[in-house]
Amino acid sequence: MLLFALPGCEFFAEMREHYRRPLLSSRAGRMRVAEAGIESTDPIRDWNGRVTMQRDFARALDVRFAPTVMFFSFQGRPIAAPIVGLSRDYFGAYLEQRLRVAMQAAGPNLTE
Repeated sequence: MLLFALPGCEFFAEMREHYRRPLLSSRAGRMRVAEAGIESTDPIRDWNGRVTMQRDFARALDVRFAPTVMFFSFQGRPIAAPIVGLSRDYFGAYLEQRLRVAMQAAGPNLTE
């Protein structure tokens, strides 16, 4: 799961606090979660092992809004539809549904 953020984004901070942390504790060891900044010049390694800037990585994936949550296999193949934005009413349900799809697509060792 890859989370895209913007500096000072209150919605990303809310998503991180209320959804990411509990998610990681409930699925410890069964998934990886990384964060990247939509505007960040910090380095990130792409799916081919090349180092690029986080903002260029986000652009290559057509990420324009924060928060954006994307789901990939360990090889970089998208395995569930992204979630763009934070709907306070339904975000948890959207996240759980996408995680089920992603974990099923990732293989039998990761399914619940």
